[in-house]
Amino acid sequence: MAIFGTSFQIGRSALQAYQTALAVSGQNIANLGNADYARQSARLAAMHGGLTPGGIAPGTGVLVTGLERHVDAAVEARLRAALGSRSGSTTLHTQLGRIEGLYNELTDTDLSTQLSQFFGSFADLQTDPNEPAARSRVLASADALLRTLRRQRSGLVDQYGDLNLSLQETVRQADALARQIAELNGQIVIQEAGANGGAGALRDRRDAALRQLAELMDIQSREQPNGVVNVYIASEPLVDGTRARGLTTSQDVADGLRRLTVRFADTNNPVRLRDGTLAGLVQARDTHVRGQIDQLDRLARGLIYEVNRVHSNGQGLIGYTTLTSRYPVAAANAPLNSAAAGLPFPVENGTFLVQVRDRATGQVTTHQVEVDLDGLNGDDTTLASLAQTLDDLPGLVARTTVDGRLELKADGGYELSFAEDSSGALAALGLAGFFEGDSAATIAVQEAVRGDARLIAASLSGAPGDGANAGRLGSVGATASRLLDGRSVLDFHGLMTDELAVATAAAQTGSEAADAVYSSLLSQREALSGVNLDEEALNLTKFERSFQGAARYLTVLDSLSGELLSLVR
Repeated sequence: MAIFGTSFQIGRSALQAYQTALAVSGQNIANLGNADYARQSARLAAMHGGLTPGGIAPGTGVLVTGLERHVDAAVEARLRAALGSRSGSTTLHTQLGRIEGLYNELTDTDLSTQLSQFFGSFADLQTDPNEPAARSRVLASADALLRTLRRQRSGLVDQYGDLNLSLQETVRQADALARQIAELNGQIVIQEAGANGGAGALRDRRDAALRQLAELMDIQSREQPNGVVNVYIASEPLVDGTRARGLTTSQDVADGLRRLTVRFADTNNPVRLRDGTLAGLVQARDTHVRGQIDQLDRLARGLIYEVNRVHSNGQGLIGYTTLTSRYPVAAANAPLNSAAAGLPFPVENGTFLVQVRDRATGQVTTHQVEVDLDGLNGDDTTLASLAQTLDDLPGLVARTTVDGRLELKADGGYELSFAEDSSGALAALGLAGFFEGDSAATIAVQEAVRGDARLIAASLSGAPGDGANAGRLGSVGATASRLLDGRSVLDFHGLMTDELAVATAAAQTGSEAADAVYSSLLSQREALSGVNLDEEALNLTKFERSFQGAARYLTVLDSLSGELLSLVR
C-alpha cells in the first residue's frame, strides 16, 4: 500500500502546484494595468523519489519552489538613468522657454525694438533740437524702454524665486521617497526571511519608488544579498539598508537673491546633483535665470554709462543752476578709480571742461578740470579734491555732502554745463547725465531731465539749431562699450538673445533625445516585465490541463485503491 501513498502524494502535490501556478497567472492578469508591476511566474521543480516496498518510485510529485519576478537589473538601472536625463532636460527646456516667453522677442514690444526706438528718438531730435515734441518723444521712448527692462528683470527674479520653491518641494519629495525605500527594505527582508520570493509586491513598490527618485536626482543602487537596496548619490550613500540619511535645503542670500542649496540632513554636506529634476532646476536657476539677470544688468549698466558719457558732454536749451551727483562715493578721500571709492562706473586719467554761462549776457567762461588718476606722486583725484578744485572756479560753489555726493551750485544769474570729458568722471559720478541707477532694476531717467526736457543735451556748441550731440546719442546703441566686452548695446543684447535661443534649442534636442532613449528602454522593460495577455492565456490553458490531469490521476488512484481493498476483504 506504500506505493499508493506515494502515488497519492504525487497527485496531491500536482494539484497544489498547479493551483498556485494558476493563481500566479491570475495575479499577472489582475495587474495588467499596473505600470509598476513586474510579471511573475511560478518556479516548478520535481520532488525526488526513493525506495518503497514496491520498488523504486519515480518521484513524489511537483513543488513550487518560489516565485520569479521577470526583472532585468541592468535594464532597470539604465531606465532609471534615462528617466533622470529626460526629467532634467525637460525641466531645463521648460524654464528656458519661460525666459524666451518673458523676452517676447520678434514682436513690436520686445527689448530690441525698444532700444532701436529709443536711439531713433535721439536721431529725430537731431533734426529739430528746439522742438518740445521731439524732446517729449525722447522721454516717452526712454520710459517704454525702462518699463521693458524692469519688467523683464522682475520676471526673471520671480522665476528665480519660483525655482527655489520648486527645488524645496522636489527635495521634500526626494526625501520622502528615500525614507519609503528604506522602510520597504526592512519589510522585504522580513517577508523573504520566511518564504523565498514572497515579497514581489513589496519589490514592485520599491522599484517604483527608485524610478520616481531617479526622476528627481541622479542615483545608483546596489542590491545586497539579504534583499535590501542601498542608494547612492555620486558615491555618497542616501539609503543604507533600513536607514535614510535624509535631504534638506539651506539658504544663503547673494545680491539680494535668496538661493537654496540641497544638502544631506545628517551632515549638512552639499549634494552633488548631475541629472534629474533637481539638477535641471539648479542649472536653470544658477546658470540661465541668474545668468540672464546678470546679463540684463550688464546691458543696463552699459546703456546708462555710454548714454551718460555722451549726454554729459553736451548742452541742453538751458543749463544747470544746481546739480548733485547721482552716485555717492564710499570714501571722499579715496581716489575716484579705487575700490575704496566704490563708484559703479570706471574713471580714468583725463580732463573735462566746465562752462559757466552768464544768463543775462550769454557770456560763457570755460575752465578745464584735471582728473589725475595716473597713480603717481600720491595726489590722485578724490571727491574731496575735485570738489575743492570746482569750488575755486569763479561763479561756482562746490562741496561734498555727508552721504558722499558732489553738490554744485552756480552763482546767482549763472548756469553751468560740461564738455569734452575724456576721464569719464562725469558719467561715473552721475553729473549732467540722462540716466541714473546701475542695473536693470534701478535704471531711471534723471529727475532733473524728467522735470525739464530742455535739459536733454542735444547740442554740442549751445548754438540754436545745433543737434550734433543728439546725433551722437543716437549712435550710442552701435558704439562699442568697455562695459560690454567691446560690444555695442545693440550687439550685446543680440548676443544675449542668440545665446538664449541656442541654449533653448540644445535643451529641446536633449529632451527629445532623452525621451527617445527612455521610450526604447521602457519597451525593453515591458517586453520582459510587462504582462502579455496572450502568454497568460496559454499559461492558464496549460496549468488548467495540468490541474485536470492531476485530478483525473487521483480519480484513477481512488478507483484502483477501492478495488484493491475489496479484494482484501
